[in-house]
Amino acid sequence: MRMKLASLCVVAFTCLPAPAFAWAYPGHRIVGTIADLVLKAHHPNVYAKVQALLTIKADGKDVKRTLSEVAVFPDCAKNDKFCERPPSDEEKAYVARNPNHGAFHFTDVPIEERRYIADSAGTGTTDVVQMIEYAVAQLRGKSPAAKHDVKLTDPEAVWLLAHLVGDIHQPLHVGAKFYDGACRKGVDPNQAGEPPDFGIDKTVAETQGGNKILLTGKEPAVGPADQLHLYWDLTAVAQAMAAVGLHDSEPEFARLLAGKAPDGWKTPGDASTWASKWANEVIPVAAEAHRRLSIRRKGEPTRDHDGKLQCKWETTLDKSYQDWAREQARTQLAKAGFRLAALFVAIFPEEAKKDERGEVVISPPPP
Repeated sequence: MRMKLASLCVVAFTCLPAPAFAWAYPGHRIVGTIADLVLKAHHPNVYAKVQALLTIKADGKDVKRTLSEVAVFPDCAKNDKFCERPPSDEEKAYVARNPNHGAFHFTDVPIEERRYIADSAGTGTTDVVQMIEYAVAQLRGKSPAAKHDVKLTDPEAVWLLAHLVGDIHQPLHVGAKFYDGACRKGVDPNQAGEPPDFGIDKTVAETQGGNKILLTGKEPAVGPADQLHLYWDLTAVAQAMAAVGLHDSEPEFARLLAGKAPDGWKTPGDASTWASKWANEVIPVAAEAHRRLSIRRKGEPTRDHDGKLQCKWETTLDKSYQDWAREQARTQLAKAGFRLAALFVAIFPEEAKKDERGEVVISPPPP
């Protein structure tokens, strides 16, 4: 339903593909870079463990990879649109073992709800919350809850976490607006009698996390973002970077965010519970992202070949909305980066203990 960009298009936006991409490539790389910086500075043994899992052989040599580099892999795996290159053999193998991988990136909790509840409308057995929990359990050496058509290697679990922790902090990857049969009045599908498997009910219309809410208005409204989800994925991030004069430098923007932990970034409880807590935290932000808008139905409702209700909507983003969204994007990217680092510290406690004792890993010299 959503995913990425390919190269540094955050200024001119000349190479945007049509679909929506969660935080887009700049956002995912920024999250990964923050985590890389935090781990290298404060948890070098944990960072070494993560890098060891990500190291591959190429031309007979070990090639180390960073969280920033692998954070885009789950979207590169989709097809060559997302990375402007064919999927690698590694990514193809991941897709072959995980045919439902596209559903890993989001959950569509109705914005009327106060928290994420598994098996309620808008959620799925392999949604972003469930898959973060799955990858955490696997890397801890536990047996994740069995899920149909899900099979990850440990390196894949690492780069999936690097990606999904970014996704779950993008508000429209968690909260979604639903409408009644006339596509005019917002409804909570859980109260409208919709079955747990959202999408079955033919009387409720889905905005698909803002993908079906089209943007209207003249420049300098939103650049090329033609729908609400893409605006949050890409344009809000670009505007956050431009606001501090770093519109052309992801690494420097990430370094800026890594320099000061955002308020409220720490998550209480065991790491196995963090994903649902992050979802609960971002649902009100998603609700506000819709509440601040005047959303209008565009055209008449239709039915697809299965009889499911289909609609489109439109809205216009004013300057105050964009200023607010820009600050939300900055905060969410920073939280995602620090929390991704904390997640690996929690997953690898033995390495974390070494860091506490000051046992810094020194890489051996090259052969």
